[in-house]
Amino acid sequence: MHSSVLLPVRTKLAYGLGQVAETIKATGFDIFLFFYFTQVLGLSGTLAGIAVMIALIFDAVTDPLAGYVSDHWRSRFGRRHPFMLVAAVPLGLAWFGLFMPPASLSQLGLFCWLAGFAILVRGTMTLYYVPYLALGAELTADYQERTSVAAWRGICGVLAAALVAVVGLSLFFPDSVEFENGLLNPAGYPKVALAGAIIMVLAILLSAWGTRDRIASLPRASDSLARVPVREDVAAAWHNRSFRALFIGTMLVAVSIGIVQTLNMHLNVYFWQLPSSAIALLAIGLLAGWPVGILLAKPLHRRFDKKRTIIVAALIGPLASNIAVVSRLAGVFPDQDNVLFEPLIFLVLFVSGMAAGLAMTSGASMMADVTQEHQFRTGRRQEGFLFSAVAFTGKMAAAVGYLVAGVGLDLIGFPVQAEPSQVLPEHVTRLALLNLSACLFGFASVSAYCFYSIDRDRQVQTAQELAARDSLL
Repeated sequence: MHSSVLLPVRTKLAYGLGQVAETIKATGFDIFLFFYFTQVLGLSGTLAGIAVMIALIFDAVTDPLAGYVSDHWRSRFGRRHPFMLVAAVPLGLAWFGLFMPPASLSQLGLFCWLAGFAILVRGTMTLYYVPYLALGAELTADYQERTSVAAWRGICGVLAAALVAVVGLSLFFPDSVEFENGLLNPAGYPKVALAGAIIMVLAILLSAWGTRDRIASLPRASDSLARVPVREDVAAAWHNRSFRALFIGTMLVAVSIGIVQTLNMHLNVYFWQLPSSAIALLAIGLLAGWPVGILLAKPLHRRFDKKRTIIVAALIGPLASNIAVVSRLAGVFPDQDNVLFEPLIFLVLFVSGMAAGLAMTSGASMMADVTQEHQFRTGRRQEGFLFSAVAFTGKMAAAVGYLVAGVGLDLIGFPVQAEPSQVLPEHVTRLALLNLSACLFGFASVSAYCFYSIDRDRQVQTAQELAARDSLL
């Protein structure tokens, strides 16, 4: 087994490439999807929010199922790789179809198209991504090496997000005299969808191919695992204090993220009144902060441990994300023609991205430690089930966030298919206040993370005792 040795860089790079597919999907949802269906196609915010919520609930329910099936799968290609390979092409086709609704659909037609194809996208992504995450936990049992694996995944994710946000916006949604903002141009969406579909398929295939030499060394489904009912797996996981901490913390963060993701492009276009070229450039600030946070994770874990690190990140993230909005509402942020306007937005986005990268890497590494402790307590390796369970709560909570934001847009009377100059100032102010509600959930996640109880000494001791137990078999 390779679990106790350092992994070669090529393995970590190949594994990291697999994150590209999920990041393109997530970033595409964040930047393009909700804005496209509401502001370009004219779907009401409430219907758009409900459609995305339905897809997220479906996604959340299927996550544990995918993890359970993957944990129990027996084949000469291992437990994880078959699912990664099977999902690749269907995911690409579903992603392209999502952005290709027929012209002149009614509100109901647009709602059904969005809900149906979003379910297809998220379902095929679940089939791939849950086994992919479980694979990352199985590649190594080393405390620091797990952080390194998570860091490679995070860096590849940042590069993918940069590809979508910077290149995608600049290439497919250029500023023009016809539209006040390039994102209001419907012609760019099929192009960005096709490019994303191709890259997602290639990233998944390369990741599966590049990690295939580890299959023989990865854990196999055990006979004892097959005899355990699902309800016992759920009970065993919930009795783990550290699992509960990550579960609840993820839930609170996900509500916050759901609200922010839904309103992010509305805020850029209508509150900050940024052209698409400026949005692309300022996105570099957020994306540049991510790798800094990722690279800081390993030394901070060594110096302060993972629990303290994620708590600090959970405090800094919401603060950095909202300080500029609050300052502008209070009338103290520089005006748009001030030379400091865009640099200050860039700075707060950089700090926010740094906190997000640090939190993401810490959370993934902590979850890998939880799966190890679960194995020690129960005798069962269930990385897929445990990772999917945390993903379940995250997606259910994010669904709530999308619904809150979508309904909120209708409640404040925010207009659809409107150029920035056509939106009244009071509607823009209400939009900003709606966005600020997200930070309350982000701050609340700190209280959950405080109950996480696995430190370095405990993880090392658990790993040693598991190794001694395995040597007797």
